[in-house]
Amino acid sequence: MPSLRGLQLLEALDVHGPLTVTELAQATGVDKSWVSRIVTACEPDGWIVRENGRISLGPRAALLAHTSPTERLIRRAQPLLDAIAGVTGLMAQAYTLVGAHATVVAAAASGPAPLSMGVRMNTSLVATAAGQVIAAQLDPPTLERVLPEEPFPDPRAELMTNPGYTAFASGRFAPAEAVARSAPSVPTDLEQLHRRLAQVREQGVAIDAGDLHPQIGCIAVAWPSASVTAALACVGAPTEITGTADRTRGVLEAAAQPAATREDVVAAAATSRHYSVAP
Repeated sequence: MPSLRGLQLLEALDVHGPLTVTELAQATGVDKSWVSRIVTACEPDGWIVRENGRISLGPRAALLAHTSPTERLIRRAQPLLDAIAGVTGLMAQAYTLVGAHATVVAAAASGPAPLSMGVRMNTSLVATAAGQVIAAQLDPPTLERVLPEEPFPDPRAELMTNPGYTAFASGRFAPAEAVARSAPSVPTDLEQLHRRLAQVREQGVAIDAGDLHPQIGCIAVAWPSASVTAALACVGAPTEITGTADRTRGVLEAAAQPAATREDVVAAAATSRHYSVAP
């Protein structure tokens, strides 16, 4: 649909911009002449701006969603994520349900921030720790609506072509071809997924030790204090995630408490609470 494709242009600019018209067409896979027409139509109202032949999001786009529940979640998440990253040394991310995916809406890293911390990266509800934590919080009708048909498609193909992942992975991980050759260990049908989600609900945590991407591990917990379905997660190498799972879980759970502050996160790290986390 043209309207949705126009929104995709804005999303691509948000992730990759500033871009030329040609680069924007390549990033979205649509015709260059169509992109040029949309850009020309959006410019007078401030949706986009041009400078030196390159296009960026304009001030009107920046004003979107300031009163939405997700924007309030982002504002609340950022100081907590900064604290989580600081005490764990891992990348910290907040996810929420966007359409049929768990999407990174805020992130933080210890030390100098990498080029991309994954904000706006879509991840599978079936195959990732954060996605499974989101899925475990959904009521049955909602979960049925957002899940793909069985057998579930290989989630790596979707991940590799996601603009958010492309920006996140650039210069950091093995080429997509190498990842595609790996063997994921993820649910492939509804029965397997329900068993996995029951485990997540029982344990209160999901751990991905490279199950989908051989170089990415993740530990995630539900964030029920948020006004939307959300999760808090730490991301790192699989060995980093499994080697610090108990302590990282304690930090994430402290951050997920109602009215939690960065001081609560630091205190949780200092006490080094330990949990028994099943693999």
